[in-house]
Amino acid sequence: MTAPSPLSAELIAKVRTLRKIQKMSAQRLTDAMTADGFPIQRSVLANMESGRVATVSVDFLAAAAKVLGTDLWTLLTQPVSCPQCKGEPPAGFTCNACGGAS
Repeated sequence: MTAPSPLSAELIAKVRTLRKIQKMSAQRLTDAMTADGFPIQRSVLANMESGRVATVSVDFLAAAAKVLGTDLWTLLTQPVSCPQCKGEPPAGFTCNACGGAS
């Protein structure tokens, strides 16, 4: 297995954070992306989020961004942080809103 590229890992983490902030399951995201014209299975998203996929495509990012209510440029250039923990949950804890851990 090839480790994800740093950029791909950062971008998929942004997608995951946006998904969790919106309380959207992986299945709901993939269903919405498929309905919007980008067919994807939940297992593929799970492999991306777990780091088992080394890179992500621009097409995936654009489709995910659209479904998550943002655009590709914003996803690529702006930080995404949880409104509850601000991206920094307390030491030893996992944020209930975004799933981020310290």
